Amino acid sequence: MTVDSSRVGADSARTLSKLFTSLDQKDRHELAGLFALMHVRPVQRGEILFRPGVSCDRFAVVIEGAIGVSLVHAGREKMLYRVEPGQLCVHTLTNLLNDQDYQAQATAEMDSRIGWMDAGTFRTAYRESNALQRLVVASLSERCFHFVRDIHDLCFRSVSSRLSETLLELVGHDAIVHRSHAELAAAVGTSREVISRQLTAMANDHLLEVRRGAVRIVDFETLLRLSSTSK
Repeated sequence: MTVDSSRVGADSARTLSKLFTSLDQKDRHELAGLFALMHVRPVQRGEILFRPGVSCDRFAVVIEGAIGVSLVHAGREKMLYRVEPGQLCVHTLTNLLNDQDYQAQATAEMDSRIGWMDAGTFRTAYRESNALQRLVVASLSERCFHFVRDIHDLCFRSVSSRLSETLLELVGHDAIVHRSHAELAAAVGTSREVISRQLTAMANDHLLEVRRGAVRIVDFETLLRLSSTSK
């Protein structure tokens, strides 16, 4: 990650700290002081922030936008989770605390702004700040519940159900999901070919329209019903 001399600043830091709702007001006030001193870096959609085998030398928070963290193997990708303002990247946290290299890949899903501090500064702050310690524990706990649900879905829910839920989560106000088949496959946890077949079947049932690099939702009600089924 390249160095940027600009700082998050007090106003943005206070706004960002309020998004961490698992903490009380005193902790959020303390975190705002830490966040204000972090460097800021703008990232463009599609930019890779870290990849497997790279040393973890930064603690980062998302100020604006969204970052997807994925496993990549033999040309296939599985989305692990998405990091948005008010959330932390637990892969970064565990690597920082255990001095390990990255095993996953992080990609900006849209133009975003990242606040960061170097690993040494983070470790010092972590030792001295009870608020930061509580934030880290809360973030790890939240992601643990997420991973349990994700494993449950992979084991017991059909691809069509998971795809329907993913489309509803990603759709914009214009009823458009701006994701390629490969990106949807990574989010659902299957291959691009399977997603292409599922989207074709849904289009034939008039649930959606398949476009180049995007999907337009037509029948929200049926997709919502499909998303709640297990098979």
